[in-house]
Amino acid sequence: MDIETTPTTAVTVNDILTRYESDCLPELAESTQADYVRHLAVLRRLYGPAVAAELRPKDFAEFLNVKQRGRVLRCKQLAVLSAAFTQAVSFWYVLERNVLRDVKRPKFRPRDRLVEQHEFDAVRALATIRVRLAMDLAVRTGQRQGDLLNMRWSDIRGMEIHVCQSKTGKRLAIEITADLEAVLDRCWQLPVKSEFVLTTKHGHRYTGPGFRACWQRTMAKYCRLGGTRYTFHDLRALAATRCETPEIAMRLLGHSNISMTLRVYRRGVERVKALEHQG
Repeated sequence: MDIETTPTTAVTVNDILTRYESDCLPELAESTQADYVRHLAVLRRLYGPAVAAELRPKDFAEFLNVKQRGRVLRCKQLAVLSAAFTQAVSFWYVLERNVLRDVKRPKFRPRDRLVEQHEFDAVRALATIRVRLAMDLAVRTGQRQGDLLNMRWSDIRGMEIHVCQSKTGKRLAIEITADLEAVLDRCWQLPVKSEFVLTTKHGHRYTGPGFRACWQRTMAKYCRLGGTRYTFHDLRALAATRCETPEIAMRLLGHSNISMTLRVYRRGVERVKALEHQG
């Protein structure tokens, strides 16, 4: 899709977002696409009719002037708008500059919620068999929810699970330990057979929203009993934290460098040995 411009027509934010949605969103992971569609709806409502080239940094001040929790979401929404503007500048040539490069956005500390073993066990005890199996796979493989839901039996070759991560395209071959093999055996014993390792009770692949609804129902039960909420993605951090070293965690999670692993996913205490006195 091209954005038509003439000397008498100005490119609006809506024009740019429409092309971004058609050209760029299909290249993203399914769960990311769903998030971006929600963000785009907000951006259209607030900025859609505006002429993109006439926006100034001050036009985003009120948008960011919200309470801390809402500000995190607003920053994510502006990141999507900035990505669309970057396309408009660098690839579609309908903007001279990306105004959002001059908008200072607050930096937030990464999430540091570490799931304790008793919390994991309590939620697992309340979960349905399929959510329980997803939890078991998550803490053993460290993979994202979407990649677990996409996992097929054909991805198991010999004693390895071959994963192509949907978000990054990173390819992994995860060794199947005896513990992981026992979890896979329980998945195989589900009543209805499917090409997918994790399935609904009818043998279909879970959609992202469908599985999230199952997880939220489980978490709601846990919270009613006095537990503290955590996310399914926190289990990826739990897997990274349980790895013997940060380097092993980096490889298991499929990160290209260790800084992301250390900054976001290693949430425990890094234990080190004191040096012996040299003298």
